[in-house]
Amino acid sequence: MREFLSDNNVRFVDRNIRQSDASRAELAARTDALVVPQLFWRGMHIVGFEPTELAELVTAYRQVVR
Repeated sequence: MREFLSDNNVRFVDRNIRQSDASRAELAARTDALVVPQLFWRGMHIVGFEPTELAELVTAYRQVVR
C-alpha cells in the first residue's frame, strides 16, 4: 500500500503498530481489529491492498488536493 500511494503522489502518515503502542491502541479503538494495512481518509476505510478501492481513493484525493 505504501508503494501504491507513493507512486500515485498521495501523501500519507505511516503508523507502525508493531513499533508504537499509541498507534496500536488507536487502530484497535477505530476498528476492533489489528489487521494491517488499513487506510483511513475522510469517509473511506480500506483494509488490505484492494486495487479497485485504492484507485477510487486516488481519484477522490486528486479532486480534493489539486
